[in-house]
Amino acid sequence: MKKLTTIQQTESGIRIVEVRVRNFRVLKSIDLCLARLTVLIGPNNSGKTSFLEALFAAMGAGRRVLNSDDIFISPEETNLPQDRSILIDVLIKPTDNKGKFCDNFPEGSYWLNLWRNGIAQDDDDKDFIAFRTRLQWKHESGEYSIERQFLGEWASDSSRLEDVRINSKAGTVTAKQLEPLALHFMDAKRDIDDDMKRQGSFWRRMTNNLGLSESDIESFEKILTEINEEIVEKSEVLRHLKSTLGDLDSIMSGGREGVELAPVARKLRDLTKGIDVNFTTKGSQTFPLVRHGMGTRSMASILVFRAFMQWRSLQAKEDAVHPMLALEEPEAHLHPQAQRALFSQIMEIPGQVIISTHSPYVAAYAEFGDLRHFRKEGADTTVTAMDISDLNPDDLQKMKWKVLNTRGDMLFANALVLFEGETEEQAFAIFAQEYWGRNPNELGVNFIGVGGAGSYLPFLRLAKGFEIEWYIFSDAENKPLEDMSAALMKIGITDYKSCSNVVVLPEGKNFETYLVDEGYADVIDSTLNRHHDADDYVTDYIGRMNDQKMKGGKTRNYTGDGDGGRKRASLDILKEGKTVYTEAITRGIVALEEKNRRIPGKIKELFNQIPDVTGKVIESGRKPHEHSSVRRSEKGC
Repeated sequence: MKKLTTIQQTESGIRIVEVRVRNFRVLKSIDLCLARLTVLIGPNNSGKTSFLEALFAAMGAGRRVLNSDDIFISPEETNLPQDRSILIDVLIKPTDNKGKFCDNFPEGSYWLNLWRNGIAQDDDDKDFIAFRTRLQWKHESGEYSIERQFLGEWASDSSRLEDVRINSKAGTVTAKQLEPLALHFMDAKRDIDDDMKRQGSFWRRMTNNLGLSESDIESFEKILTEINEEIVEKSEVLRHLKSTLGDLDSIMSGGREGVELAPVARKLRDLTKGIDVNFTTKGSQTFPLVRHGMGTRSMASILVFRAFMQWRSLQAKEDAVHPMLALEEPEAHLHPQAQRALFSQIMEIPGQVIISTHSPYVAAYAEFGDLRHFRKEGADTTVTAMDISDLNPDDLQKMKWKVLNTRGDMLFANALVLFEGETEEQAFAIFAQEYWGRNPNELGVNFIGVGGAGSYLPFLRLAKGFEIEWYIFSDAENKPLEDMSAALMKIGITDYKSCSNVVVLPEGKNFETYLVDEGYADVIDSTLNRHHDADDYVTDYIGRMNDQKMKGGKTRNYTGDGDGGRKRASLDILKEGKTVYTEAITRGIVALEEKNRRIPGKIKELFNQIPDVTGKVIESGRKPHEHSSVRRSEKGC
């Protein structure tokens, strides 16, 4: 057997560095820097897919046609301004054989010969390629037209794109000049079953030419002919069919050589169209890949693309290839463990890869510097890359392991509410449902218990780094306040009291003491009685535990209190079973007949600070809170 050629990753000599998009779909104006792997994250409908489609329109393999329906229009506009155009600018820089940026394209470089006059120099005489795709209205023709032109400069101020100098001597950008770095777009509906049938798919492009010599082809096709003849000869059914179909010769014009049946394709080019892939999982029988689930078929489609690009790079002897893949939701149909395993497979795809994902598992495997966070601000989309230059490896490790690996879903939230522990996390989801009249998950509001007041920092760093709206609801005991304040200091906030998005309970109180002092003892009592099937569980508890020693040796003395110890006993019960009673107590509070008591005051104060980050109208007959329009940039930190 001939030894399989080892396919090694080689550098193409270029990298797509930055993309600027103006007025495309929901993207009014974004600038996005690309890495070797770039992972697009953020809530639904924030513009991730629009960015991939904009880039595909500019440099895609089989580029989509732009039209007026693709032009951004704001909610206030009833008609599309005729002078508004789509701009998609792409910046490319040369790299060396290790993938590091270099100043110039080397003499004799494939890219130098391909782009020639299209190559420009910046103020430091460093080479770059930049080209623009524009859709604009042409008064002469009375219709929209598309132009692709080389740029003579890459403006450091991206607000003046219209003033950028066009490299007129280079002419228009041709399909031939883009083909070696054309973007391949695999959307979430990818399926190896479709790929195996569809002409032009990566599967068909690989299998259409098996790389066999003419003599090998002739030899194999001779064997196929012999196999066909033997099958027909041994099959009484096929012999009967052949005999009957032979009457065609007498019906039609004569001179034919008769009918031949081919139960197996005689030509290799036809045989490859019927290639099947069988896949066996441990402990099960073998099935064709097309009969496996969508997760397996989706993953197989990605692996076929990887094989195609690796093979294509290997075959590019005289030319160069810069593989570019846009991969939408690679996690589609895959269970969490498979999503984690998927990342290493994606990293083996040569060239540059851009992923859009809603999977915290996929996002957790990316480097922080490779993440790009999309979010909506009204009609506009904003993209943020996290600045990690001031963070040391230990800081990054804590964010990765304490946040992304456990609460990676925060990357896809519209707003975060952070607490010290689990009690508040359980309660706030129920209070929020009552306050907004809908599930907070629908609104993109995440409630997160950070696991102790000393654990706020990695969550705050991530939220600040990606400019996600964040809020804190804190106990007012000394130690939690000190820990929270120290965390805020490390992200530049010197006084939490000046932050409206930080709500602290009254002095010295924790969540349980606050609820008791706010007058919810009746709800707590009834909840405890139902839970323990008792007439008066607090009184029973006092009778059982009074004069008993607590941890540390201190003796309980409930009966010495003015109220007979009910308040202190209730707090001890709640402390011993925080997460046991929280949900039931909260549901009891929101079910109170007096509507003004259904949400405690401090919790309402926090909810009042959260802006309408979702852009959704609150239903169920209630009006949005007037103060919900307050932005953290105006009043918070």
